Amino acid sequence: MGKKIVFLGTPDIACPFLRELAQSGFEISAVITMPDKKAGRGLTLMCPAVKTEGENLNIPVYQPKSPSELYSILQTLSPDLGVVVAYGRILKKEVLESVPLGFINAHFSLLPKYRGAAPVRHAILNGEKETGMTVFKIDEGMDTGPVILQKKIQILPQENSISLFNRLAQIGKIALKEAVSAVLEGKVRYIPQQGEVSYAPKIEAKDTFLDFRLPYYKIYDAIRAFCFDPRARFFSPSCGLIQIISALYHNKDFTKGEPGILVSFEKGKGIFIKCGEGAVLLEKIKPEGKKEINAYDFFINGKRMKEGDKIADERR
Repeated sequence: MGKKIVFLGTPDIACPFLRELAQSGFEISAVITMPDKKAGRGLTLMCPAVKTEGENLNIPVYQPKSPSELYSILQTLSPDLGVVVAYGRILKKEVLESVPLGFINAHFSLLPKYRGAAPVRHAILNGEKETGMTVFKIDEGMDTGPVILQKKIQILPQENSISLFNRLAQIGKIALKEAVSAVLEGKVRYIPQQGEVSYAPKIEAKDTFLDFRLPYYKIYDAIRAFCFDPRARFFSPSCGLIQIISALYHNKDFTKGEPGILVSFEKGKGIFIKCGEGAVLLEKIKPEGKKEINAYDFFINGKRMKEGDKIADERR
């Protein structure tokens, strides 16, 4: 019998990693994920994506409600190694010490850059040109443990957080498989993290409001970063809260008017909002309490707004 692994993960993005390990022949004795939670207007009880994936792979699934319950489950299972991908809960010292080979984690950045919950979104928000995956051994700090291996990729000019997550998952699942093999075979080298430390805290709705006084490329980076909930948003004096579903940048220097005004539009395509430098073309939006709609249809056909009108202000 081979050495036993427990897999800890919760959202969709963790599923390819679990599937890769299971299909590669590793003995995954259990999947551990967060409890089901209520979601949507009807507060329907929804199960984590990893729970469904584990069940599809015929792996026992556990959903501890507390660190002490997690510890008890691990004591019962007696795994040799814990593998973590986006689990959503910090592992306490007694948990880390309960597994002989410890826990390794696949993190969506080149540590020590972007430690924390939202490394992909922060990388795009900050205009990074490169990122990658890091597999490291978990210690008591926040993503501070020694590195097992890293894989780098370039961030494409117009990709958003979703597409970057998906590309990182493709290289990350292979990196994780290599790291697991090295740990189980006793061939692993743990290398202390080196370089400049930065952090990527969880994104809240208040963090996603746009400041159109910034240059167009900063606004476009924010829209790409905040392409899923909570999405990029702004407050319109006449239309209320507006979320942005899709947009393009436009570096033409519109000189008249202040940031946040409607400076131009393309029929059926969208509207241009002036930035501190250049403009962005809003294609599809979601006004508060309404369905997604083309920005041209909403502001021009619906609200009858015209060039020079204030579309966005600094209110949050």
